[in-house]
Formats: sequence, C-alpha cells, structure tokens
Amino acid sequence: MANPGRILNFFIALLVLLTGSLPAWADQGKDLFDKQCAGCHSIGGGDGGGPDLKGVAAERTHEWLESLITGPNKLTADKDPIQAALVKKYGYEMPNLGISHEDARKIISYLSSASGTVAASASPAGKQPAVTVTPELIAQGKALFTGSTRFVKGGAPCLSCHPFTYPGISGGNLSAADLSKTCQKMGDAGMQGALKALKFPIMKKIYADRPLADDEIAALLALFKDSATQKGAGVCPIPFPLMGGGLFVVLLLGLTLYKRRIR
Repeated sequence: MANPGRILNFFIALLVLLTGSLPAWADQGKDLFDKQCAGCHSIGGGDGGGPDLKGVAAERTHEWLESLITGPNKLTADKDPIQAALVKKYGYEMPNLGISHEDARKIISYLSSASGTVAASASPAGKQPAVTVTPELIAQGKALFTGSTRFVKGGAPCLSCHPFTYPGISGGNLSAADLSKTCQKMGDAGMQGALKALKFPIMKKIYADRPLADDEIAALLALFKDSATQKGAGVCPIPFPLMGGGLFVVLLLGLTLYKRRIR
C-alpha cells in the first residue's frame, strides 16, 4: 500500500511545479503575442484589425480560444456562432498563422495574466495617428497600389492580387479580396492593423521580410479613405458588350424614326 504522506508530497511538488511554470508561460506567451497577434489586436487599447482582447480569457473558455488560435478556418467551417459573429463584424476571417497548441496555450496564459491591467502592448503594434487625406498622399497611395512606385522593401504591389474600385485603377486577381469593399468593412483601424501585420496566408509569404513602411501604410490608407467618398464607388460598371448592344438599339430606333419622317 502506498504511503499517504508520499502521495501528498508528490501532489504538492506537482502543484508547485505547475504554479511556478505559469509566469514563464505567460512571459513566453507575451513574446508570441507581440510577434503574431499585436499587429491586429490590443489588450485594453481598443479594437484594431481584430477585437480588443482585454478580458477575453475570462469571457471565452480556454478550449475555445485554443481552437480559434490554432485553427480559425476550422471554426468557420464548423459554423461556430461566435466565430461567425466575429467574421461578420470585422469583414474577414482571422488568418491561420500555424500556431501550435502549446504556443496557443502560452498566449492564453499571457492573456489571462494581462486581463486585469492594460498590458504593455495596449495598442496594436505600430499604430499610427489618424491619416489626413491630401491629394499628394492619395497620389502616393495610388502609385504604390498599382506598382508605378515600388515599396521600399520590395513587396509586390497590391494590384497584382487585389481588385479595387477607383478611378484610374483596374485589374487585380478576382479571387483575392476586393479592397474597395474590405476597407469599408474593416474601417481605418482595421486596415491599419492588417497592413502592418500582413498575416494573411499568401501575404504572409510574400511580405515575410518586406514589411510596409509607416509612410506607405499612411498613403494606402489615404487612398482607401478617398475611395469611400468617390461617387459610384463599389458600383459595378456596365459590361462593354451590353453597352455596345444598347448603343446599337438606340441607333436603330433613331434610323427608323428618321425614315418615317422622310416618307
């Protein structure tokens, strides 16, 4: 028969070990949060590209948070109602960053430890002041978007993938998100966080070592903000074949009326 005293000592030692590891996990979680999450999320600094995470470890179960961090696309596929509400609010699904379950638990440990106070990373990383839209800044953003001006770090121009409804801009891969719609859903803070983080799967690979400079982000934001004020922005243009057909009908009617008049 096992000695009760030894069993008690074992559990006490195990508790001490686990308790002692929590601060270390929280510290590691902070490093992971700053690297992977802070571009879009704050802890007490308000919403950015994603929700403010202050208190989230108390609002959501740790199991659900772990599922979200490690596989947001799976939650969407499973029609999780909380995930569906987040996607509807922010206009896009949080990208799958390939975070392991162990690292996810470290991040959750950090979120738990930071829930009572405003953390050091209170605002999304690199958050800039509000952008004042000027013609010069819009022109700079347009040049960066289309690629006529290269990004300082050499990243691909936005137009190589994204369609965008704006005078003088056409093209883009229709399988990528239409940024004229995305920027309206996400708002200034959301777009700012997304451009700073560039964590979406394809973008993450393309811009891994080519982050956008703050002045480049400001120029693109100016372009996006101006696009929202353009009359007819987001309205689909009339397809050329239909336009030509309409013109033909008008000419045919005009010719018929002309012939009647000269009879």
